[in-house]
Amino acid sequence: MAKDLVCNMDVDEKTAKWKTTYQGKTYYFCAPGCKAEFEENPEKYVSGNSSEHSHHGCCCGGH
Repeated sequence: MAKDLVCNMDVDEKTAKWKTTYQGKTYYFCAPGCKAEFEENPEKYVSGNSSEHSHHGCCCGGH
C-alpha cells in the first residue's frame, strides 16, 4: 500500500485511479482533489514538513 501524502489515506497502487510522477517517483492518491493539491505544491508534501497531512475535505469521506 502507498500513502496519499495529502490526506494520509492508504491507497492500493494496483487499483489507484489517480497518480502522478514527481522527481522520478510515482505518488498515488485516493481522489482527484488530493492529486491536484499535491501537484500544486509537491515539495510541501514530499519534504514531510506539511502540517496539513490530515483530511482536509478533499475527497474520501470517512477517514
